[in-house]
Amino acid sequence: MWLHLFAAGDVKVENREAEGGEHDEPEFEHNEASVPPLAAARQPPIGRSDRTPRRPSLRPSGGWHEGRQAAIIGAMLSLIFAAATLASATPAPLPSAPPPVSDPCGSILSIVNRPTVTTGVCTIRPHHVDVETGYTNTTTTGTGGGQTVQYPQAFVRIGTGDPHLEFNFSPPSSTLTSVGGARIGGANDINAGIKYELGYTQKALWGVNAQVSAASGSPAFTAGAPQYTLNANWGYAASGTLSLAGTFGFNELAERTPAGIGHAFAFVPSIELAVSLTPDSQAFVEYAYFTHAGVGLPARSFIDAGYERDLSPHLQIDLEYGIQPTPLLGARQHAIGAGLSFMN
Repeated sequence: MWLHLFAAGDVKVENREAEGGEHDEPEFEHNEASVPPLAAARQPPIGRSDRTPRRPSLRPSGGWHEGRQAAIIGAMLSLIFAAATLASATPAPLPSAPPPVSDPCGSILSIVNRPTVTTGVCTIRPHHVDVETGYTNTTTTGTGGGQTVQYPQAFVRIGTGDPHLEFNFSPPSSTLTSVGGARIGGANDINAGIKYELGYTQKALWGVNAQVSAASGSPAFTAGAPQYTLNANWGYAASGTLSLAGTFGFNELAERTPAGIGHAFAFVPSIELAVSLTPDSQAFVEYAYFTHAGVGLPARSFIDAGYERDLSPHLQIDLEYGIQPTPLLGARQHAIGAGLSFMN
């Protein structure tokens, strides 16, 4: 754009001596109107306008050569100014992209599922195995009261080549109950499942899991037919110490009755609030609602609270207490439990 400034002013030099007349000073004709407005506005303030005519030489000859030299010097200066302008107009490099968000799953505290109704989102990492065990003593008061003890409540989770995918299964647990007056013991059904972590952000994560149980337990404790569960799980870090988690559970229940195998559908939403006490421990409180407590049974609620602590990067313990706040067929329940989990 600077070249236009030098093209705008026409310099005319008449050599009258060549025509036989006297030598006059060169005449400068400056056409101010021919300067483009934009070019004039961008002219750098160098103290003296380039459009101001220079004083003509008083030498008797060589005026044309001096005008040509001035034009060349001016063109060179214009190129320098143009290069400087382009350099200053070069946009600054774009800021580097923010570092990717790391997966919040990793520590044993973030991965172990027990003892809550809520299923955690995190999956077992590749080449790792998690074994969760526990003991629960449930007391039933009111109609048909008694106690039910169940252990070892084993839950085995196996990582795969995909860090977001795991397979799991539960072998039978031993169950002993005196509810209803008679003392009965046996084993419950086995089940197997799959779990997937769908995604995460800096504060949230979400996933799904599915399980199916096989009618393999003792006659008093088997469902008598397969049962199916599909869960949608989520978690949210509200702050550095508070976190929320929840599950939307869809359950196809079965139960052996004198009239045959009965079926029912139960929707089980739950929500858990956890408070981080130290980097390796937390306390929690949870609420869960069952639209059907079982085949032919009405709805029920369950509230539990507990404490979890990592003894090492591979070992975790938990303690919990839960209650059923509303009566179910004239009976209420409360339970205490403890657990031990190991991850290699």
